[in-house]
Amino acid sequence: MNHATTDNLEDIMSVFKQYGDVFPHIRKDKIETMIELHNVVWEEEVLITYNHYQRKQLVGTYEAQKGDCILHQIAAKNQGDGSGKRVFERFMRFNKGRDIVLSVRAANDRAIGFYKKYGFIKVSDITWGKDSQVKGEVYLLEQKPLFRYRENNFEEIISY
Repeated sequence: MNHATTDNLEDIMSVFKQYGDVFPHIRKDKIETMIELHNVVWEEEVLITYNHYQRKQLVGTYEAQKGDCILHQIAAKNQGDGSGKRVFERFMRFNKGRDIVLSVRAANDRAIGFYKKYGFIKVSDITWGKDSQVKGEVYLLEQKPLFRYRENNFEEIISY
């Protein structure tokens, strides 16, 4: 995985601006801090912001565990050219052995379809905003040895 440097900041912000309707809240200073903490992937003009939980954390009603990956944002400058898919697959391999948790606006059907293709399952609802006016959903990709949310299959459990 290629992590962003501060030299990439302007290019990253231009991708966020390109999708201002999806990312209206992005602040340049926050992205710069995430870059300094090595929590921004920048490959093939695709950005992924993420973190690894240092303790248990509620996301909606789902309790993420210490070490789980929280995916904050993913955006590709050239949506539809396959670059997002390639970089996201590398990101999932980079986080092998960690569950990946994300929240997405409930109305973002394109993103939800993308995540479901990779095996993410809905584990909670969530709301944002002063009056909880923005509705969202929490999704989980289980990558730890024991599955907690998928229907357990003995062969899957012992194959690890």
